[in-house]
Amino acid sequence: MEQDFEPLKNRLRIICDRLDQDEQLYFRPLIDTFRGQTQEFQRIMRDLGKFGEKIGDGSKFQVYREIQHLFDDAFRKKK
Repeated sequence: MEQDFEPLKNRLRIICDRLDQDEQLYFRPLIDTFRGQTQEFQRIMRDLGKFGEKIGDGSKFQVYREIQHLFDDAFRKKK
């Protein structure tokens, strides 16, 4: 079932690559240890907000929606 979250984790890794090195050191373990729990996802979303404009070239809210949809799709498959 964890494979259902791979598209989400892959997208988060792309975002992580855009961050400063110290931010990557903090954020990458959150992605790598992510197992699909809602509280893990909430922490990731909260931390994305801290990174601001670094997470995407366009609207950060568009990035949030994309990440939320990837999580929702995987979470539905999990059940």
